[in-house]
Formats: sequence, C-alpha cells, structure tokens
Amino acid sequence: MFRYVSGLLACCFVFSACLRASEIKGKVIDPSGAPVFGAQIAAVDRVGVVARTTAAPNGSFQLDAPESPDTRIVITAPGFSTRTLAPGETASIQLEIAPQMDSVQVVGSTIEIPATLQSSSVDVITSEQVRRRNEPFAMDLLRYVPGVTLNQSGAAGGVTSLFLRGSNANMNLVEIDGVPVVGFGGGLGFDFAHIPAEAVDHIELIRGAQSAVYGSYANSGVVDFITRQPHASPQLNLLAEGGSHNERRFAITGTGAIAGFGVLASASRYDTDGLVVNNDYRNEDVLLNVTRRFGGQSLALHGYFDSSEVGQPGPWGSNPKGIFTGIDTVSRGKNNFSEYGVHYEAALSPRVRTELSGNFFLANNGYVSKFGFSYNKDLRGQGESRTIVSLSRHDTASFGVTAGREEVKNTYITDSTFSTFPIKRNEISVYAEDRYEIAGHLFLSAGLRAEFFRTASIPSDGFSRPAFAQSSISRVNPKLSAAYAAGGTRLHASFGMGLRPPSGFELAFTNNPELRPERTRSVDAGVEQKLGKLLTVDATYFYNRYYDLIVTLGGSLTSLSHYKSDNLANSQAQGAEFSARLRPARWVFVTGSYTLLETRILSLDGSTQAQLPFTVGQQLTRRPENSGSIVATFTHGRLAADLTGYFRGKALFEEPSFGASSGLFQNPGFANVGVNVDYTLARGVTAYGHLRNALNRYYEEIYGYPSPRLNFVAGLKWTIARQQ
Repeated sequence: MFRYVSGLLACCFVFSACLRASEIKGKVIDPSGAPVFGAQIAAVDRVGVVARTTAAPNGSFQLDAPESPDTRIVITAPGFSTRTLAPGETASIQLEIAPQMDSVQVVGSTIEIPATLQSSSVDVITSEQVRRRNEPFAMDLLRYVPGVTLNQSGAAGGVTSLFLRGSNANMNLVEIDGVPVVGFGGGLGFDFAHIPAEAVDHIELIRGAQSAVYGSYANSGVVDFITRQPHASPQLNLLAEGGSHNERRFAITGTGAIAGFGVLASASRYDTDGLVVNNDYRNEDVLLNVTRRFGGQSLALHGYFDSSEVGQPGPWGSNPKGIFTGIDTVSRGKNNFSEYGVHYEAALSPRVRTELSGNFFLANNGYVSKFGFSYNKDLRGQGESRTIVSLSRHDTASFGVTAGREEVKNTYITDSTFSTFPIKRNEISVYAEDRYEIAGHLFLSAGLRAEFFRTASIPSDGFSRPAFAQSSISRVNPKLSAAYAAGGTRLHASFGMGLRPPSGFELAFTNNPELRPERTRSVDAGVEQKLGKLLTVDATYFYNRYYDLIVTLGGSLTSLSHYKSDNLANSQAQGAEFSARLRPARWVFVTGSYTLLETRILSLDGSTQAQLPFTVGQQLTRRPENSGSIVATFTHGRLAADLTGYFRGKALFEEPSFGASSGLFQNPGFANVGVNVDYTLARGVTAYGHLRNALNRYYEEIYGYPSPRLNFVAGLKWTIARQQ
C-alpha cells in the first residue's frame, strides 16, 4: 500500500511539474470606481478551481494559476453580478450591482461549479457577511438561512441543535474544512454552540439528502465551516469587545507568506457570566492553516482546536407541571475538540486532476453533575482519493474512494464487569459523479455511492445486552439533479437518498444485533427569477421521507419485534422555502426568507400506532410550521449598518424537566430584532456596536430555557495590512 501511494505521488509530481504557473494581478471595483473589498477571485479550468484569493481593502488581488488555454478568472461578491474573464483581462474588473449571492467552490458536488449553477438548494454565507455582522459565533449567521431551525438552551454556550427541513438533529453532516466533526452515528447531534465566527471565512450549507456525495450522516444536508485562509500579503487583525452580562471577546489573526508557504494563525477567547447563577461560559480556540502552490500542484495543511466550559443551570423558565425545584448550581460541561487535515492536489493535465486527503477528529466531552462525573470520547480518521476528469467541454466526471474508522467511548457504555470499552466501526465507500452541460443552459448531474460498514464485536453488558458478533452492512445511495439557467431564470430539481448508521448508545442499549442504518429519501424543485435589475426571488418545494428510524419498544408495541429496539419508525416533512434579494443601490442590500414546514409522525411498521407518548399524524417536536428572516445592509462612506430580524412560529416541545414522558406542550412563537453598526475611525480601525434582541422580547428558543433579552456589545477591529 505504501509503495502504491508513493508511486502515485511521484507520478503526480512529474506530470504537474510540467504545468507552468503564471502570476495574475488585478483590481476589483464597482460602477463608481470604488474598490470591492472581500470579492472572491478564482482561477477555474475544465476540472474546477485551481487557485483562489480574496480582494484586499483597496480591491487589489494577486494569485498564481497554471497556464492553460481553458483557464478563466471568475469574480464574485455579495450584491454584485458574477464576471468571468480571461487571465489577461484582469487589470481593472468592474462588477455591476445586482441582487446576487454567488461563489465558486465545492458545494453539494464533487465537481466545482458556481453556486448559482447548482441543481440542489445551496446557500453560502460569505466572508463579508461573517466579518461585518460582528456575531461572536458562526451559528448565529445560520439563523437567516431558509429551511434552518436552531434551538439553543438559553444563553451563549447552551446546547444548540440544528434541524434542516424538519429532519432530526443527528441527520446533519457537519464539517470544518471538509473534515467530518460529528460523533459516532451522529450521536445526539452536533452542538453548534462552540464555533467562533473569528475562525470562519465562510459557511457552505446544502439542504436535502446528500449521502451520494458526502457519505453517511448527510441525511438532511451538510454544513461546512470553511476557516480563514492565508493571504500572500502580510496582514494582522485584532479584535476586542465587551458588553452585557460581562461579555468579553478578544481575537488575533495573522497571515502572510513565509519561504513560499502561505500561513495563517488565529486565536480567540470569549467569556460571559450568563443570565443566572451557573450560566457562565468560556470558549477558546486556535487555528493554523498552511498552503503552498507549486506549478500544477497545491498542498494544504490544517489544524483547529477548541476548548469550552459552560455552566448548566437547567430549565428555569416555563414550568407547565409545577415541578421546578430550583436552579442547578452544580452541573457543568467541558468540551474539547480538535480536527486536523492534509489535502494535496495535482493537475496531471488541463483535463485531469487528482486529489488526496487525510483527516482526523477527536472530541473529549466531560459532564459534572450531582451524580458525579461522566465523559464521552469520539474519534474519527478518514482518507480519500479523488480524480476529476473533463471528458469533453460539456462533460465532467469524478470518481473516488474513501476509507475511515470511527469509535466512541462513554461512561455508560460498559461490559459485564462494568468496565468501559470503545465501540469501533470501519467504513469504505466508492463513488462516482457525472455532470453534463447542454447548450450552456441545461446542467444534468448523476451520482452514486456505495457504502460498506463493518462494526467490531461488542461484548455483553451482563444483563440486557448479549454479546454481538462483528457485523457488516452495505448500502447504495443515488443522487439525480438538473438545473436550467437562461436570462434571469433558473430552474432546479434534485432527488437523493441519505444514510445514518446506528449511534454508540443505540448499539449499547439494545438486544438487537441487526440494527440497520436510518434512511432518507428527499426531493425538491424550485425556480429562481430575476425581476428587472433590482430584485431576485426564489421558491422551492421539498419533501423528505424518513424510513427505518430506530425506536425503543414497550407496552403493546412489544408485539412488533422481539427486540427492545428496532428499525420500525417513520416520519415525513414537506414544505416550501421562499427567499428574495433586493439591491436597489450600491448603499443598500436586503435579503429575506420564509419557510413553511409540515412534519408528521407516521405509524410504526406493522402497526397503526406511533411510539408513546406520540400519536400518528402529530407534528415532530421542535420544528415550527412557520419561520422567516430579513437582513438589510446599509453602507455610506465610513458607516455600515445591518438591521436583522428573524421570527419563529409556535412549536411542540417536551416538558422541560423530564422530557416527552411528562407531556408535550406548545412553545409560543417569537421575534428577535438586532441592530449592528460599523464605523471606520481611521485606516484599518473600525468601531462597532451590536444591539441584540432590540425589542427586549421575552422568549424561549427551547421550552423552559429563557433566551437573553435586550443586550449590547461594543468593540474595536484593527486591520494592519501592507496595502495600507
């Protein structure tokens, strides 16, 4: 195996060394001649993006790209039309004002294409939005994406779950720079509370079943946090912030070139006292990215570490059954996670590119309560090889193989001697995708992925779980999609299947040796229409069907299976997403969204009943039927301001203290309005203020856990760059 990899790398070096790189320079401006700061510039050939960079504060940029007659330079920026030029036409690039959000990167495909030509439902939260909005954590930017429902238990640091289009919280694949960071089998779902915005460049989100592209866990969609990347010119960013509830935030980010390598290092810390006793929160993170391009080759090294500690006072708000016994002053959670990755690309020719990557993820979580200390440890490693081939000017294909290993160890996963042990699983997958273009307007895509799981033997717990022998599962997931773009109209439709293998707890607390993965089938179709030069609207219908959901049986339902848990549950979610973008002038840009969602619990296989305490036809908990958002951005001279708002209709929730077994209750809807203002004091120095929940509304995003009322932060951002 080592000789094979070494030989492959040697061939890549030989072929790609023959491809010369050229230096491309230019400046991006708007119709008035003002620079477009933060514009994304990408060099693209027939097999995808070969180099990318970001425009400096004065609009200038520089990148190295292999010389090829097929190379084109694509420039995108929020609120501007996308331009595609030859490498020699970049001296001065003028972007026209337009109600458009576009980017060029891998989003929902193994083949790089602009987001506006994707056939799936794709959203990209751009670097400009992340930097300007002054949100401390990346999750707060996701609230404004259609189809997304976030539930956070109270103040900053509280457990935060994301529901995409009505799916379960553990059906989302979450990545950082393409590295999966979900627990074994999805666990209880990724906790979105702990990713600081300072480390993030942009966020990619795709909705719908995506296992044919991304593999297991991508039942309902994928969220990929792309961290900040190195710049060729030296730059230093400093941030200091303080506000309500004794909130403090400090961050430093530096980037530049050292011995031909692009290097970026970043660190931040966030602290707050919270809303009540034992509600304090601390978060620290460190990021390092190193890149190098030489000829037709590129190498990227990545490392990220995050540490947090949060007090958990429990539910202290709504108390429908009168069983609140007081704030928990003991329970605390500690979370450390890190992920590391290496990615190598080689252009064997202008029509063939190969990619090799490897990554590792480790999460150590501890929890202290009045019952003592407990912990959970997740570990995951994965390697991938991918080749992208331009079969013709209209046909591009990719194929690859991945191999991974994951394991989980938990205080409560024990054997017959009450000793903890790891549950281990290996996964191998092979996949292929093809994208065909017809007449420059119609884009057809088809993908297929075969997954092979092997779970190691599991010992008996000595009383309810027998010993499980090693087991194997194989599944195949397809994806079909189409997009048509002409003039100001874009039509898109897709079909896909998703897959989530059983989690560690589902395997540890069952007597069923044959638990299968949960499955999803998803379809969506929509139209995007540009109305004149100022307004773009989009409407998408979606339908998701969930099969083989793992359910615990009891009472009259024991007749359905002789195991105490089995793949018998079903549910569905359908609805529509609407969005609009208005760009009437250079100084204002308005985006809005609305989601209509209908979820239903379906009967268990072989029965007319649902799992107690739920009933057939009941809506799924924590999923509102109505939600929406609006963001209005204003810029004038040194002043930039954002008016933001999001609302959520009523939703069904479990009783806060003891869960669904104690009853289900309606959580009223709410609205949250925010005001964010940036003012440039001098070159590179910006003062800002952010007013959150400006209407001072009382609401509970999770029933029983009050969210922060009116609060305010103010800070300074200082950018020191060579251009200045």
